[in-house]
Amino acid sequence: MPAFLSPGVSYVFSTIAPKVVAPPALILILNQLHNNQKLLPFSIPTSLTIPPVPQWLLTPSALVISSVAGSLAIVFGKALWQSLVQRYEMWKLNAVPVPAVKSRWPGGLDVLARMLVNEYSGQGLEDYTVENGYLYRMRILGQDLIVTFNPSDIKRIMATDFQTWEKGCPYYF
Repeated sequence: MPAFLSPGVSYVFSTIAPKVVAPPALILILNQLHNNQKLLPFSIPTSLTIPPVPQWLLTPSALVISSVAGSLAIVFGKALWQSLVQRYEMWKLNAVPVPAVKSRWPGGLDVLARMLVNEYSGQGLEDYTVENGYLYRMRILGQDLIVTFNPSDIKRIMATDFQTWEKGCPYYF
C-alpha cells in the first residue's frame, strides 16, 4: 500500500475490500466471458463453454447480496479450513485442545455481546473464567482467542519465554 494512506484505509483495501468485491466481480466477469467467448485469445472446447449468467443475478440488489453472502462464505470457510488444519496438527502431536467457550450464535456474536454489555470491559472475561477455569478458547468471528488468567502462564508468556509465544498481529508494529 502507498505510504500516504492511513493504516485504517490500508487495512480496508488489503483485507476487507477483496472479500467484498470478489463475489460480484466474479459474476460480472463470467457474464462478460459468456458474452464475448469469440474474443478470447484461446479456444474453449464446446463441451466447456461458459454458461449464461441469469439476468436476475446481474441486478444491483443481487450483486450486493452476493457481496455480503460471498464475504461471509469466505470468512467462515477460512475459519473452517484453519480449524481443520489445527485439528490435524494437534492429532499429529497427540495434543489436547484448549477448552472452548460454547457459543449459540454464528461467529460467536453472543460471546462478543456478552463481553460488551457489562459495566466493566473485563467483566465478561471474568464470567467466562468462573465458568471455564483459568485457560479457555473463544472463537469470535472465525478467530481463535486463547485466554489465560494463570499467573505462571502470564509470566512465562510475557517475561520468561517472550520470543517463543506468538502474541498475534497487534503486537507486531
